[in-house]
This record gives sequence, C-alpha cells and structure tokens, in this order.
Amino acid sequence: MDASHDTTLPAEALLELVGTIYEGPLEAEPWRSFAERLRTVLAARNVAITLHHPQGLVGDTYVMAQDTDDATDWEAVETVYREQFMRDDPDRLELMRPGEILEIGVAGIPREMAEMLAFFDIGKCLRISFAEPGGMRCWIDVVRPLRSAAPFDAADTGLLRTLYPHLARSLRLYAAQKRQEAECALHEDTLDHFVLGSVVLDGALEILRVNKAAAAIIDAHPGIAIVRERLRLADCAMRRELEHAMQRALDAGAGEQRARHGELVRLDTPGGKPLGLLVYPVTQTRFYQGAHAPSVIVYLTDLAQKLEALQPTRDSSQALVAQLFGLTPQEARLALLLADGCTLAAAAEQMGVAEAAARSYSKRIYAKMGIKSQSDIVRLVYRSFALLR
Repeated sequence: MDASHDTTLPAEALLELVGTIYEGPLEAEPWRSFAERLRTVLAARNVAITLHHPQGLVGDTYVMAQDTDDATDWEAVETVYREQFMRDDPDRLELMRPGEILEIGVAGIPREMAEMLAFFDIGKCLRISFAEPGGMRCWIDVVRPLRSAAPFDAADTGLLRTLYPHLARSLRLYAAQKRQEAECALHEDTLDHFVLGSVVLDGALEILRVNKAAAAIIDAHPGIAIVRERLRLADCAMRRELEHAMQRALDAGAGEQRARHGELVRLDTPGGKPLGLLVYPVTQTRFYQGAHAPSVIVYLTDLAQKLEALQPTRDSSQALVAQLFGLTPQEARLALLLADGCTLAAAAEQMGVAEAAARSYSKRIYAKMGIKSQSDIVRLVYRSFALLR
C-alpha cells in the first residue's frame, strides 16, 4: 500500500461520499458502502463501524471494510481487545464524546497490547464517535498497517469532522427506521397471534407484504393464490367481486370522506373450505401517497378452521384455562370440551368419567366462572382466545 495519499476531495467526490452515508440505513449491512469508500479515501487497511445498542442483548455489532486479500478476522481481534485490554484503555469507546476524534497509535500503550497490535499489523488508528437521541452510539475506526503506516494529518481529521454531522443525522434516520420496522413487526405478530391473515397492497393493487397467517391460508387453499404480485381467486365471478372490492377500497382511501368501511367477500374453495376476505382501505398519509404507498389491506380468515389454541387435547390450553378461571385440570378440560361443542355426555366419555361426575364438574365450573349455561362457557373461552395462544 502506498503510504502517501491526499484526502483533499473535489466537491463531487465529497458529495458522493456523503451520499453513501445517507444510503447507509437502507443497506443490509448499514453503511457498508460508506465504509468501503472511506477506506479508499483515507488509504486505510480497514475501516470498522461499531454499532452500540444500549441494553442490547447481543452486544455491539460491526460493519467491516478491508482489503480483499486481508484474511484477518477483525471480530476476533475486537473480542481479544475487549476481553484483555479494553478495561484499562484510556481511549476506549465509551469514554469518547459524540463528535470527538482521536488518533490512536502504539506509543505509550502497555507492552502486551502493543504486541497484539503488532501481531495483527495494526499501526495508526483514527476514531470518531457519533450518537442519536435514543441512546444508540456508533464509532468509526480507520486503521492503517503498522509496517507502512503514514501518520494521519489535519486533512484526514478535517474530513471526519466534515462528515460528522451527516453521520449523526444518518444514525437518527437509521434508528427511527428500525423502530418503525420493529413496531410493524409487532403489529404483524399480533395478526398472526389471532390467526388473521393480512395482505397489504399498494396503489397499483400489487402486493407489498403478506404476513405468516395469510401465507399459510393461501398455501392451504387452492382457490386463492398470489400470481405476479397480485392476489388472485380461481373462481372468475369471485375474482371480479374481489377486484371490484379492492378498487372501491383504493378509491375510498384516496378520497376525503372520513367513513371508510370494509367490504366482505366470501370464497368457497374446493373441498368445502370457506374463506372470509375483508377488503379495507388504508388511509393515505399526506406526504406519502401514490402507487408505491400501502393503499389497501385484505384480511383473510379460514372460516372452517378449528382454533388450535382452543382444542381440548392441547395441554397448554388446559393449563391456561385452569389458570385464567381458577379451575382444576379436570374442570379446565371439561370447559374446553363444552366450548368445543360437546354435550355433557360426550365430554364425560372423552374424559373417561361418569356423566354424573362431569355434571358435578360443570356446576363447579359455572360457579367459578360466574355463568349459568354452556353457551356462556363458549362465549368466555372464545373471548379468551388471544390469552390462550
């Protein structure tokens, strides 16, 4: 590597570098392109971006850009540093203030640490710290090799100082984006929890997102499929009905009216498995509209599917019903059987007890649950579905 370099960037090159900062939150490895570009600009052996998550369960994560012929396991290097040397390092990451820039060399450091750096051919390091208001912090380490390390100069430090406000803003965007993605995943998990499928469509009625429950329903029913990013029904009449319902929902979402009602479509699939589809408009936000914005949501439910969480043979459901209503295990099993539509005699037979014993259990169930009939059991158990999943 040539030790000489010039970090005085033309305006166009600087803008390109700043552009990679703002594209960073969209990359699978955030800021990977920026790290690669910065490594080239600063004639570095490696550029490492450390993402520190406050109270994170898996610790810090890293994005590494290095020479293509560099086989060094930089995460292993970081592990050795953290386990053996970080505690006594006056330049360690958490002591840096956001916006601070440090030049770190081998002079004046403990012998054991200097030996480790020499072993991995680590010479000079230029480090900058930045943060966002939610507590997430990042550091960038620019490393030059020990055997051909040119000292970092004012131009190198000045470049990082120029990039700092963009790095901080980009980190804020990244954190906000990840929070929104996490919230979206939680809402999607809620729909999955209720075994309710959801298919989100854009302004061209093409599919943007399908949750797990919807994917399972579509996979299990031959009368409905995803064809070229569109929701399609096999029955021609039902297909037209669904397409008209989706178009009306799209028009309603783009309109000014406040009342926006869903439209139900029932699909009888081969094999006698009816599906219910609720087509609902998505309210358009003021500053994000058009063909690529979420515009219509189609909810799907299998009308013939028995809810696994309420099956009398499911041990976990019996335990949860017992806990929720203060029942014994036998009483909980009987409650689930009755909620599943069994008569008292049929429930007694499945439980292997006399009908008189089952009747005695049922009286205690009614007393504990504060109800008077089997229909009340059905109502309470099914209303508790979300808690039994």
